[in-house]
Amino acid sequence: MPARRAFIGWALMASLAPIMAGLAGCGWTPLYADRETGPADAELRAIHVDPIAERIGQRLELALRDSLNPTGESVPQRYRLRITLEIGRANIGVITQGLGTRGRLDVFANYILSDIKTGAPLLSGRSHAAESFDIQANEYASVVAEDDARVRDVEELRRDILARLTLFMQRRAAAGTGKP
Repeated sequence: MPARRAFIGWALMASLAPIMAGLAGCGWTPLYADRETGPADAELRAIHVDPIAERIGQRLELALRDSLNPTGESVPQRYRLRITLEIGRANIGVITQGLGTRGRLDVFANYILSDIKTGAPLLSGRSHAAESFDIQANEYASVVAEDDARVRDVEELRRDILARLTLFMQRRAAAGTGKP
């Protein structure tokens, strides 16, 4: 019996060898990578994010800076990103006494990407994020819930603006207009 088990084990290993060899040499490549537009990363690092008003603006500014240049490389700034925020808060769940039970925080980000040397606008747009939160009888809990909604709004805006900037820079690099 032990000889038979050894034979089955060796036969199984021999049949899996081509599969394992294929997996070992496959290499890793990013799913969405485009070798033609690789320089877009360098262009994204060259974007300076202007200060944004209010605490939610500061959070968005820092999140964008970290996303555009995650390694913190020192690169010459070629672009300026200006963002203004419009923030709205509404009660969307109201009980019969007129008290809110659910709140909604809408944040609109108007952004303009411009060339630092010429000041010419290159890209402009508007991004929107909306998050809801519970309004509790305990005021502190409500403040914390609303602040958490602001954090989620910032993350949503960061992802949207970063995606738009990345696509813009990739198109510029593919067209050959990315470098001065």
